[in-house]
Amino acid sequence: MKIPNKFKLFGQTITVSFCPDTFTDLDGHYGFACYRKNEIQLRPPTATIPLSDEQIAQTFYHELIHFVLYHAGAAYSGKSDYMHQDEGFVDLVGSLLHQAISTFEFEK
Repeated sequence: MKIPNKFKLFGQTITVSFCPDTFTDLDGHYGFACYRKNEIQLRPPTATIPLSDEQIAQTFYHELIHFVLYHAGAAYSGKSDYMHQDEGFVDLVGSLLHQAISTFEFEK
């Protein structure tokens, strides 16, 4: 899958970049949604942390879902936490979206 350089949500441009300086080998994170900067930062593969194209794509979709839910502003019914802050929910939806899009089949 090709990772986009940018996309728009509600007229705002969100940029996507690979940021080797943002992540350390010990932090365990592969991506970051920076709402203040309208930026998704992704960890590039390194010799110590090789990442497959599928892992990078899934990370992108995870961070994309953070932005979608952040801009939607939707909160769980009966909870004070916003959906974009629920890592388990974001990961589940991002993984499902990644799988659906990466397995699309089209008539020839």
